[in-house]
This record gives sequence, structure tokens and C-alpha cells, in this order.
Amino acid sequence: MEFRKIQFTGRSSYIISLPKKWIKENNLKQGDIVPLVINPDGSITILPKEPKEISEKKKLMISEEYSPDMAIRLIISAYIQGYDVLEIKFTKELPHYKVKIRKVIQSLPGVEIILDEPTRIVGKSLLADEEINLSEILERINSIIVSMLEDLYFMKKSQTKELIRDINDLENELDRFYFLTIRAVNKILSKRSLIEESGIARRSFDLIGILFIVRNIERIGDHIIRIAENFDDDIEIEYIRKMYTEMLSQITKRDLKKIDALMLALKEKIRQIDYKKSIAMDSYRRILEYLENIGETIINMALS
Repeated sequence: MEFRKIQFTGRSSYIISLPKKWIKENNLKQGDIVPLVINPDGSITILPKEPKEISEKKKLMISEEYSPDMAIRLIISAYIQGYDVLEIKFTKELPHYKVKIRKVIQSLPGVEIILDEPTRIVGKSLLADEEINLSEILERINSIIVSMLEDLYFMKKSQTKELIRDINDLENELDRFYFLTIRAVNKILSKRSLIEESGIARRSFDLIGILFIVRNIERIGDHIIRIAENFDDDIEIEYIRKMYTEMLSQITKRDLKKIDALMLALKEKIRQIDYKKSIAMDSYRRILEYLENIGETIINMALS
């Protein structure tokens, strides 16, 4: 980080010098006009008149030194960091790796496989940055959780486990949108000139809050799966849905009195749960604790 002194010139102007190296690298000269962006957090971004094309390709070399699971983690990591092109090369033909890698690339939102050779796969994101809207992503994530809870309710009502496959499919969809959220937030934070127009992220701190909220929602999805596989009739599915819906609505409303009431109700309900009774009851308690975490995060966002 460099520090520059603010100087006063003329009768009403303040100026600050720009690094000579930056001026030369961007082919600028005295008299040139450059764009200036005032960010929501009060910082200022100065852009060159002709921004450089920054390569957003990530090349990954995969060999048997990595497990297939590690190879998948590396690909997901490159995606959420914001790389638009993922080029995966194999040291030799590894069909069992390739099947899993092809499947995970196809599952990443907005990514299509544009090249598929015996020792190379290239995936490209076709989703433009300006098309990413955090509000819409959160709406989709919320609808997935509500659908999972509805399936859980019908499982309880019908005393059948036929809906477990559907719940699992919804949880996989939830994971996809979790990855997309991390990618979107990373893009916004790394390109300060991008404007987040959803109204949810009013400060940089809000973006961190959204990440934390979506991470807790993703964990709620995991525990819904756990409940579905180890069902217990004592679980109040309608209560979970009610509290989830009311708490998530506070991301935009940010009514501190309402959040306070929800937090107190959750705390009392958690105290009443016999979480040692079964695996499902333990997951029931954990879901309510994640809702508490979400409430605390929304409070922090309201005060930021």
C-alpha cells in the first residue's frame, strides 16, 4: 500500500499525485481524462481510460498424486474465486477422474464444457458479471429450503421415505447456488467498479454477512437431509419453516425488534429440545442454532 499527501492548489482544489509507474503502464499522459468511481464505503477507485484485459483463466494440472475428491475441490475453488475459464489438464488419461470432473463442471452455475479431449477439459462461464444479482440468488436459495421442508412435511404426513431422492436433488441445487453466491461476492469485492444493485449489500461488510448467511443456510440443507434419513415424529417441521421464513425476511427489513423476538423464541425452543433423543432431534436443534447465527449476522448488517 502506498500513501500520498493531499495538496491544495489554486483557491478551491485538492489534488493527489498518481504513481509514475502506473501512469506509464497504462499509457497515460498529462491532460488525459480518467474515470473515477466513488464507492459506497467512501473509498475512491481511479481507472485507466483503457482498462487492461485481465486473463481470468485458471489452469489446473491433475495427476494421480491427487485424489478425485481433491481434484473436484480444486475446480470448485477456482470457480468461486471468479475464474471464467477453467482448463483442466491430465498428466495421462484418467477416465475415472474425468467422469467426476466433467460432472462437477456441468453442475457449476453458468459453466459449459467447450472442449473435451482425452487429457484436457475446458469449461467456460457464460454468465456475465452484470447478470449476477444477489437478491435473486437468495430468493432461489430460500425457495429451495422451503421446498425441502415441504417434502419433509409430506414425508411425515405420509410416513414414507419416497421423497428422500427429491430432497437430495434439492440439496445438490442448494450447493450450486452456494458456490454461485461465493463467486458473486468475490467478483464484487475484487472489482470495486461493479455495482451491486439488489439493495441487499449496502456496504462491503454486508457482502461478508451474506456469505455467512448463505453458509448457514447451506448447513441447514445438510441437516434437513439428515432428518429425512433419520426421521423423528417429534420434529416440528412447520415451526422450522415459520422461523426460517420470518428470519430470512429480515435480511431486507432489518427490524431489530422483530429479530430480537425471533432470537428469544429460538433460544427458548432450543432449550426445550431433547437433542440426545435421536440423530434427527440433534439436527433439529442445529437448524435452529443456524437460524440464531443468521439473526446475529443480520443485526450486524443492520448496524454496519
